[in-house]
Amino acid sequence: MGFADRHPMRPPGPVLGTILLGVATVAVGAWKAFDARGTTFALFLAAVIVVELFEEAGRERSREPVETERFQLAAAVQVAAVLLLGPWVAAFVAAAGVVAGAVIRGRAFVDVCFRAASFAVATAAAGGAFRLAGGHVGELKLLDDLIPLVALAVVYLTVRALLLDMVYAHEAFDPRVAWSLGEVAFGVVAALLAITHPWDVVLLVPLGLAVHHANLRVTRLQRETLRALETFANIVDERDPSTYRHSFRVAGYVDQLARALRLPFSDIDRLRWAGRLHDLGKVAVDASVLRKPGQLDREEWSAVRRHPRLSARLLQRFEFVKTQARAVELHHERFDGAGYYGVGDEDLPLAAHFLIVADSFDAMTSDRPYRPGVSRRDALAEIERNLGTQFHPTVGKAFVAVQRGFDPAEVLTADELAEIRSASAPYRLGAIRGRRDLKERPDLLALGGLVVLLAGLGFHETWLAALGAWVGASGVVLQLRARARSARLAHSLRAALHAPGRGAIFAALLDLIGKAWPLSWGALVAWDEDGLGGSIERQRGQGPPEEALLSWLVREAESGADAIVAAGAELGREGVVLALSLRRETSALVGFLVVEAPRLPPRHVELALRDATDEIGLALADAPASGGSGGEHAEPLEAAADRSDLVVARFDER
Repeated sequence: MGFADRHPMRPPGPVLGTILLGVATVAVGAWKAFDARGTTFALFLAAVIVVELFEEAGRERSREPVETERFQLAAAVQVAAVLLLGPWVAAFVAAAGVVAGAVIRGRAFVDVCFRAASFAVATAAAGGAFRLAGGHVGELKLLDDLIPLVALAVVYLTVRALLLDMVYAHEAFDPRVAWSLGEVAFGVVAALLAITHPWDVVLLVPLGLAVHHANLRVTRLQRETLRALETFANIVDERDPSTYRHSFRVAGYVDQLARALRLPFSDIDRLRWAGRLHDLGKVAVDASVLRKPGQLDREEWSAVRRHPRLSARLLQRFEFVKTQARAVELHHERFDGAGYYGVGDEDLPLAAHFLIVADSFDAMTSDRPYRPGVSRRDALAEIERNLGTQFHPTVGKAFVAVQRGFDPAEVLTADELAEIRSASAPYRLGAIRGRRDLKERPDLLALGGLVVLLAGLGFHETWLAALGAWVGASGVVLQLRARARSARLAHSLRAALHAPGRGAIFAALLDLIGKAWPLSWGALVAWDEDGLGGSIERQRGQGPPEEALLSWLVREAESGADAIVAAGAELGREGVVLALSLRRETSALVGFLVVEAPRLPPRHVELALRDATDEIGLALADAPASGGSGGEHAEPLEAAADRSDLVVARFDER
């Protein structure tokens, strides 16, 4: 779906300006093409057209949160054309490929013009950067031309992402660095082969086809998995006649609201599918409980209150929908913090507010065994009465406007609209601090040094070989040092496990770890048998809110990892949070040792924790609760303190 599908009116200034700039670029490229080598120009023109025809089928919008564009062979051909034909002719080649693919497949006129113009401008800009950095068209020598190639890659990827993602699709800036660098590298290889004998490029055709089919297969697997989850959601709905197609309607309400607010397409897709899959956890709730006409008892309410977390735990296992797992988990919360898990507005992602209002509206207007439904008019009035208590004021106001047939822009202020659009979907949390500290990855230093050494020998560059040898030797020395330090720390950690009681063990472990890796907080978490919650048994320092901690652990508990690491931003904190799984000999999960620190652990601490994880888990799982102060104690959570029927709005569903 392109701009024309979303905005049928005349394209805005930036889009129109890009198209005009692209037309001018292509015109210059057509004029310059008369001076290009005929054979090379014809081969690249044919290649880009064939590649576009191949890839166009897999690029159609699917309205699903799956990646349909990964490695683009067309981009690789465009890069190779820049190196062999120059920026202007390459721009003409890029635009010709887009137009040829659109003619065969059929696309909206504005979409074709903008896409062709974007690739033409990106290609021309990249070629200009290549020349300015010292590169020469038709000549390519690695190492000597490394800086020009880097300049080409940076400019091409940046301009393409700015135009296609930000200007046209209103998405966040995302140059897809990993895939995009592969496209540039593939194009450079094609250029190297074609410089002396153009027909050598034919050798890359099988590799390109293999990459293309691999992309299609991954996308197909994602779609098949998503359809399986959708079928699962349908089965859950059909268990109770009163909720038949409930998730389908909720997804429709969310989609309608997100489109009216003109959110980015990727956000709309994720929000809609979050609504579609938000009740998967009800599969664990007995159908008789869902159909019970009377008041639920304590155990029944406890089962109902667990279903959002189970839904989140299921979604967390699938990479392409896991970004909405937290929103799904919190779809029974309230703006004032009086929902199922007591999570308030500050800790609720905006996507959760979309689900909360849509889910409540459908529940109000549907007949349930325990009460009749109300009219749409009364339901919207109920939402208005609960703005700022149960519902997010801005999201709720926008939802009511959309359901009454108004544009949200007519009832929301410019600041309110900006608030929603700027916070529409924080899918990318801040990077974990310390990830890029190479001295903590001596294995990478050693391997990288070896690669540089071999490259220096291969190119007969003595200085490069010497640099590689020095880097590799440094990596080996750091690795040996980290191993020795980790062995000493692991021995100390095992010795601390003989302390009497969990409290003493907990305190001793934090002391030892804190000496090697400064900690800001630590906690011992007891875990429920059903895996959907727990309680902080004891802690040292001031940590994140208990509900935020448990929410994160619920989603990650079944990841299979002994050590779970997250950016502190996921729990509303700074730095990083690490949780060690505590398991009995039967592998049953009974708790977590959780610590928080400003940065990732040093290499030797990471190795020591990995070596001693099993012993730590067994010792803390089997040790008696008494013994040792263990720092500040926390009151255990009451098992499902039944407040749901008191705090959830009277029309909210079970």
